[in-house]
Amino acid sequence: MTDPRGDVRTALALMQGRCVVRGIDLSDYQRLAEQVTTWDDWWDQWTAMGEHYLGLADRYQVDGWPTSAGAARVRAGIAFHFGKALAVEDDARYRELTTRSVEAVAAGLGLMDRTFERIEVPFDGHKVVGNLRRPASIPRPPLALLIPGTESVKEEFPLWEEDFLARGIATLTMDGPGQGEVGFELRIRHDYEHAVSALLDAVGGRTDLDLTRIAAAGVSLGGYYAIRTAAFEPRITAVLANCGPWSLGDGWAQLPPLYLAKYVWNLGGGSEETARARAKDITLDGVAERVQVPALVIFGGADGLMDADSHGRRTAEALPKSELWMFELGNHGVTNFAPAHLGPGADWLNARM
Repeated sequence: MTDPRGDVRTALALMQGRCVVRGIDLSDYQRLAEQVTTWDDWWDQWTAMGEHYLGLADRYQVDGWPTSAGAARVRAGIAFHFGKALAVEDDARYRELTTRSVEAVAAGLGLMDRTFERIEVPFDGHKVVGNLRRPASIPRPPLALLIPGTESVKEEFPLWEEDFLARGIATLTMDGPGQGEVGFELRIRHDYEHAVSALLDAVGGRTDLDLTRIAAAGVSLGGYYAIRTAAFEPRITAVLANCGPWSLGDGWAQLPPLYLAKYVWNLGGGSEETARARAKDITLDGVAERVQVPALVIFGGADGLMDADSHGRRTAEALPKSELWMFELGNHGVTNFAPAHLGPGADWLNARM
């Protein structure tokens, strides 16, 4: 029987850059790739990697090395995340690895970063959740809201957070509808700005953040969410969108099996017809022109999911105050040119918030 996600070897090739950028050691990834020949192997090998790092973390804590223990727990959590990131067929295992990922990353950040806080807010009968971190030496830093994409989660971004923290910017990395632990109950929705507003309400009034300077930055579908949030949430003062779609409905035919299966599961509850209908609502038509804050669009000319002209350049041209960083050989998320845009993108936002 053909797997709806396609060939697992194709997934391994496509995911390598992203996994390494987000914190998976390249040698670990290469060893994993040698062991994975089926999707069952995918589950098992990522889980084994996570458990290996949890074992190291326990040992480091016994030795009195909290920073090393924290780093190992974060690595474990990221491994658990990638183990279920493309899952569509085993809800129980998806939930198990999601929970283990959330717990490991939170425990790791708690050991490594004394400013770390979990922010949990009631939303739409369930909740939205964010991980808040602050640069320790700055009493009132600006805030960057980091927004994941379709099968991404807040646990994927600890390294990206470091790019902002090093520049004196606090980070609030979130799981919204359809993402991570929030996705247990809430499906993807086009009007993601309401989830953002709920989190911003929760940190409103704090004196340890400069809430007059808030940026939204998102990757993949999170790029769409970031732009839409900037259009409708007046507290956003700058925005960065990395490889977000102009219209998910228009780009539906381009989606490879690897991602199509995930969209069908997460957007349509398993029904491709429902998912396609809902995807039509995920569009910047009538939205982009409302964004009146500085906007940085980052895109890869070799993006295999989103055409650079009809999504990247179109978005940049429609935003009133935009700048486009087009990497002609860049892949989806431009993970193959990460040093050229991750830290510099944080600098760009810091200068314009």
